[in-house]
Amino acid sequence: MTAFIRRLTQPLFQRQPQLRALALDLIDIAARPVLMPFTLSRPHRSDTEQAAEARTDSYNRAAEVHWATHADRRHAMDKPFSEPQSLSRRFIDIGTLIDGLRLQPGDTVLEIGAGSCWLSWLLNRYGCKTIAVDVSQTALSIGRTVFDRDPATNWDLGPSFLVYDGHRLPVPDASIDRIVLYDAFHHIPNQRQILTEMRRVLRADGIVGMSEPGRGHANGAATLMEAATGVLENELSLEDVAESALRAGFRETRVIVASDSPLMEVDARKLRAFMGGRGFARYWRNLRAALDGHHYLLLFAGDPEPTTARPRRLRANITRSGAATPLRAKPGEPIELRFDLYNSGDSRWLHSSDRRPGWTRFGGHLYRGNEARTLLDFDWLRVALPGDVMAERSIQVVAQLPPVHESGRYVIAFDLVVEGVTWFADRGSVPLTIQYEVA
Repeated sequence: MTAFIRRLTQPLFQRQPQLRALALDLIDIAARPVLMPFTLSRPHRSDTEQAAEARTDSYNRAAEVHWATHADRRHAMDKPFSEPQSLSRRFIDIGTLIDGLRLQPGDTVLEIGAGSCWLSWLLNRYGCKTIAVDVSQTALSIGRTVFDRDPATNWDLGPSFLVYDGHRLPVPDASIDRIVLYDAFHHIPNQRQILTEMRRVLRADGIVGMSEPGRGHANGAATLMEAATGVLENELSLEDVAESALRAGFRETRVIVASDSPLMEVDARKLRAFMGGRGFARYWRNLRAALDGHHYLLLFAGDPEPTTARPRRLRANITRSGAATPLRAKPGEPIELRFDLYNSGDSRWLHSSDRRPGWTRFGGHLYRGNEARTLLDFDWLRVALPGDVMAERSIQVVAQLPPVHESGRYVIAFDLVVEGVTWFADRGSVPLTIQYEVA
């Protein structure tokens, strides 16, 4: 019965992706009353956290004392590789933040609470102009050494290391593309003030990305040991942070639904059953705990929806409109076809023709119809979109196929292209392939 339902619905969902979206919405509605009793309660901001704001300067001085007297310099300079037990989590965290920030080489990135600056060092290697900020001069001097000892450091990007007073960020208004905080925001006593500062220095489309420990962190053994040296260890409430960020002028706040470690392993022979829902309860339980135990938080100064200027998930369902008759033409004869395009990804397709990287067109590659499928013209077809296309929306385009002058059998692969960035197929989208006979 399961196989029959799958054979029935999957072709239907392929032809009508809106039905698939509707089915998922119905599943979402049905799951809510089942899962609601297991929702974890919202943590509340404690009086201790509120009182910490008044002690900002003393906490900042304690941070410098901590780095100057307690820090293992070699360990700090070799992070993240000096922490083998945490290395996989560090790389997962970094990848999640880079993806959530829509980060690109050339961006100016401010790292707050940079410590030994190992994350700024990695971002420098990625091609970003980094500004490492911390209240500790000792921490930043260690960070400068990390940059100095790497012969591959790109000094042309002008990496900088700035001490600040814990109140005002030492950068001009609207000068930063992205801000990153890695295990740092929960150490800040005056969070509301720093959120206002972050919004001040961000450009209009800027984003803040944080990776922070979650519920229970403040009571952990390692945390209590560090707190004994004078370091502030806040227990974050995401809801409180989000509300403060909105009051500070951010347009939207979002939590990335991801974990800092894999949630579970599934028998490879039973993967399809898992994808069909078997074992979901254990997966959801693990995910719920992960979301409360570690936080990836994004704060958006502007529109939070990704676009093809900085795409995330690029997916398109492409179908040929009308009857699926064989595609034939005479030598030198142009053909007009209509296509239905459905945006099944998460990034808005920009149609603007101002020739900046990021605008999107419908395109096609022409191949010979031989067994090797020899490429004849990779940029054979380009068609402008009639307008921007939001996620889970459809448009129709009319394509005038260029004439083919030599008789024979051909194959056309229809796809979308983000000009100057990528073809959708290179990001995992499936092109529409049609046989084409010229005779």
